[in-house]
Amino acid sequence: MEDHARIVIVGGGIMGVGLLYHLAEEGCSDVLLIEKGELTSGSTWHAAGQCPNLVGNYNLAKIHEYSISLYERLEELTGQAVGWHGCGSVRFALNERDLDWFRYLRGIATEVGYHM
Repeated sequence: MEDHARIVIVGGGIMGVGLLYHLAEEGCSDVLLIEKGELTSGSTWHAAGQCPNLVGNYNLAKIHEYSISLYERLEELTGQAVGWHGCGSVRFALNERDLDWFRYLRGIATEVGYHM
């Protein structure tokens, strides 16, 4: 085992593993990921699948859109079965204020490219 690396990532949750994946995708090869336990077994495991399409922040919506797009292609890209399947959700507007909020969310979703 090497005792040094150009880039060292501490933590094998979604952020560490995602960073490693994208660095490798960009051609970085001298990268080391250090994890005290099993990959993605901490907080990441508890939040698996939390990729809602309707979020109230444009930048966060773009991140979610990119993530969902990546998860849909991941098996093809890596040859590893990932078990990804997208599903929808149902939200109810109980009053006019909720309805206005949903219209706002729909505007963000439309801008990001979600089809509703």
